[in-house]
Amino acid sequence: MKFLIFLIAFFLIKPSLAQTCPVDGNILLKSSEVLALRLLTIQPALFDLVKLNQLPQTQITSQRRNQVTGSTNTVESYDTVWGGVLLKDFLLKNGLESLPSRGLRNTRVEALATDGYKATFSWGEIFNSPAGSQILLITKQDGRFLDAQEGPVALRSLGDIRPGARHVRNLCAISVLD
Repeated sequence: MKFLIFLIAFFLIKPSLAQTCPVDGNILLKSSEVLALRLLTIQPALFDLVKLNQLPQTQITSQRRNQVTGSTNTVESYDTVWGGVLLKDFLLKNGLESLPSRGLRNTRVEALATDGYKATFSWGEIFNSPAGSQILLITKQDGRFLDAQEGPVALRSLGDIRPGARHVRNLCAISVLD
């Protein structure tokens, strides 16, 4: 009887250990996996934090300024240090370098969150403009791993004038599309 209860509990709990990503119902991330990469029609590659942290790491410091109005009229500013992998490095280290670049010039890269939110980048933005050195797959903020609200992986285009539109929390997939 205890064995039967264990089996029932195992099969009820097991689905909660895996996370689906809305980009593709066939992508099922295991408990340690945090990100899927789909290059055109190639089978998706799955990544955990260990694999992401083995890629070339980049730190970008952004400054935020808040103007406080009232009796003091002061300006407060503070720095945030983002750590992770540049999107262009991630793509190149994981198969994009093997595809002919001429054909890739008309592609787009889509970043997708677990809640279905999407941000899109053109090939030119990532590989042919200064913006490419500011698009970061973030695993750390101020030296600490991201909290549950942000991560475990997020994406930000830190060079954008208004970065909120391309800030993807809980990133689960990156797709290179025609």
